[in-house]
Parts: sequence; structure tokens; C-alpha cells
Amino acid sequence: MAATKLSGSDPSPQPGDHILIIGAGITGLTLAQALRKRNSENPSAAPIHFSIYERDEHALARGAGWALSLHWALGQFTALLPQELVQRLPEALVDPDSAARGELGNFRLFNLQTGKDDFMTPPSDSPRNRFSREKLRRLLMDGLDIHWSKNLETIDYPKQGEVVAQFSDGTSATGTILVGCDGSRSQVRRVLCPANYENNVVPIRLLGVTAPYSPERCKPIQALDRYFFQCCDPATDTFMFYGFLNVPTLKEQDATTETLPITCQVLTSWPCRPGFMGKDEVTEVPVENNDRLMLMKSISAGWVEPFKQLVHDIPDTAEVKVVNLEDWPPQKGAWNNREGRVTLIGDAAHAMTMYRGEAANHGIADVRVFLEQFVPGEGEALKSKIDAYEVEMIERTRPAVLRSRKACLHAHDYASVTDQSPLIARRAIVADDED
Repeated sequence: MAATKLSGSDPSPQPGDHILIIGAGITGLTLAQALRKRNSENPSAAPIHFSIYERDEHALARGAGWALSLHWALGQFTALLPQELVQRLPEALVDPDSAARGELGNFRLFNLQTGKDDFMTPPSDSPRNRFSREKLRRLLMDGLDIHWSKNLETIDYPKQGEVVAQFSDGTSATGTILVGCDGSRSQVRRVLCPANYENNVVPIRLLGVTAPYSPERCKPIQALDRYFFQCCDPATDTFMFYGFLNVPTLKEQDATTETLPITCQVLTSWPCRPGFMGKDEVTEVPVENNDRLMLMKSISAGWVEPFKQLVHDIPDTAEVKVVNLEDWPPQKGAWNNREGRVTLIGDAAHAMTMYRGEAANHGIADVRVFLEQFVPGEGEALKSKIDAYEVEMIERTRPAVLRSRKACLHAHDYASVTDQSPLIARRAIVADDED
């Protein structure tokens, strides 16, 4: 659907306004569903049309993925979604039965030499849920028409109030606003910031595995936490994250005579510096899968139980994935929004490491703030609206990116970890800027 052409000097939203959403990850899909809800609940207002363009070939191209926590932004998330999707959110939880019992998890950090939980993140006043990324993404696709295999190449601005996305297959799409929701290695960001689009590489290396464990094997682990826990090794400055990705419900288990496995996520990371584990050279990620798994088991060899065996129980057939730890703190004036015709949301705007578990929460907050600029009846110029969104987003997320970076570094320098460390501190919006 083409956008209605606007006339006059004021490119503010008019009937037929059309948002081009580049990227069908969690943030892009949330934006699309929020627009659906906004249009259905405001039938007398001019609709905001939208289209979604995703570089993946199909819905399952990304694989199973891992999990994400929504905590301080959970209320914002449910407020953005159509009610029928809110009612179905339990379908996407990693452990629906535990969530139904009101179990929230404890955000504990264990010492891999003593087995003690040395730290615990202070509880939040907000409810929180742990979602399977794959299940949540598929749920958010419901009712949406997504254009697959659309790799953005360039963005053109042929006339006032118009933006055109050019794709590698020779097709194009025209709208009034283009929103880059295309992840931490965003092509939209690359187009907008050709001189400084690249992420900063954090000097940490990380390997991750998805592996099945029997319910009996998981019982003592679930006693530590129903969702996930973090661990640090003071002896080697290595880090472990263990989380549950899919815990079958009692109803699912009762429906079969077979014992359903519990799918878990195991991450191991280490400092990329000479001297690690007594080696003069930097320990880089091995090329071969078997060597990667051997490295994970070697790193965990000196850990106390039950943590050591959780790594050593990973089957030899498991695929070991490399996670690149990178970030991109947004700065005021880093890009030109072309009179409000283009902007960035989510990881495209503020890629951050996972060590505070806040990336998805800030992406949800981005969507809320962005949509607040399009309240029916507001006639402000489009540039003013997008400027207002970007000011709030940058002020909120730049400190978050830097705190996540510091949390990552503290996780691999145990002497730095305190109750005030970003690795431990309460998950919340913090308005400071720590370079």
C-alpha cells in the first residue's frame, strides 16, 4: 500500500500516513501490533498504515533462539498489545506452570569456587516474565503480513513527506516514515551513520549451547532458580549463565507416556586478554564445533558442583554458537532523521550486551515513546515528533548501554563486583552517563 502524498510545508501525520518497519524481530513486531491496536481502538482517527520488511527468508529462518526477560517494561509491553495477544502470552513463557504459581525468580549470582550465592539483584516493584524468544516472536507475528527476504540496500527521500526503501531484489516500498528495527547490526543505521555505524567490540568472548536435560536432572537446578541464574569464577574471571528455555507443563507431560526433556541454555564467557588460564596468548573462539565444546568444558573444569557438570553434560552433538559481544551507545546528532522521515528503534538504536538483561525492555520503551508522538488529534510537525522521540530515547538508552558494558566487564573481573555493580544493581532506568 503506497502512502498518501502530503502537500504543503507541514509534513505532519495525515490520513494515509504509512510507516515502513524494517525488521521483524521482537521490537519491530511489537510496533506493528501496537499500531494495529491503536488503529482498532481509534476508528474515528486517521489510521496509521504500516508494512513490515524482514531480511530473513521465512519465519523459522533464525532457528530456535534463546530467551529474554521483560521486567520494568512488562507493563508497557502488555499495554501496547491487542488484548487477544495479551491473553495468549503464557504460550510464550519458558515455564508457564511456575509463572502461573506466581514464581518470579531471584536473579542470583553464584560463586563458581564456593557454590554460594554471593549476590542477588534487588527485587523490582514490577512484575516480570521470562519468554522464549522464538515463541514470543511467532506469537507477535499473528495477524501480520510480513514481507520476507527483503534486504534493505538504500533509503531515498524523493520529495517532502516521502521516504523510499530500496531492497536488494530490486523492489522498493514508499512511506512517510521509515523505522529501523533491524537489530544490532542494522542496515538502516549503516545508511544513516556511514561514518560511525559499527558496533564497539567488548573484549569478552562467549559461547552458548542449547541442550536437553531430563526433568530428574533439572530438579536440583530448578531449586536454585525456576528461570535462570548467573555465576562467576573468582579464580579465572570466567562467567556462566544457565537458563531454562522450555519447561513442559504438567498438562503436556500428562498427555504423553514419554518423559519430555527440559530444554536449557548454557553460556560460558571469558576475558579476551593475555594470561587467561595461564596462556600467554589471547584465547580466541575456536573454529570447529568440537573444539568450542572442549573449550567450554576446559573452562569449567575447576568449578564446583553442580555447575561444572551442567557444562560437562552437554552432548557432543550440540551446536556451540558464538555470541559477539558488541554495543553501540547512541549519541545526540549521530544521524539526520530527514525531517522526521527516518529513525531507529531497539537494538538498531542502542545495541547493548546481555549482562543486565535490559535490551528488550528498552526496545519496548522505544515503541511506547515513539507511538506517544502520534496521539490522535495532535497536529505537531512530524520532525518535532521524531525529534522528541529521539531525545528521550537517547537520554534513556545511552546510560543503559554503558551500564550493560560495565556489567559485562565486571562479570569477568570478580574483584569489581559489589552490590552497586551494574551486574547486580536493580534493573531500572538509570539516568547517568558512565563512559
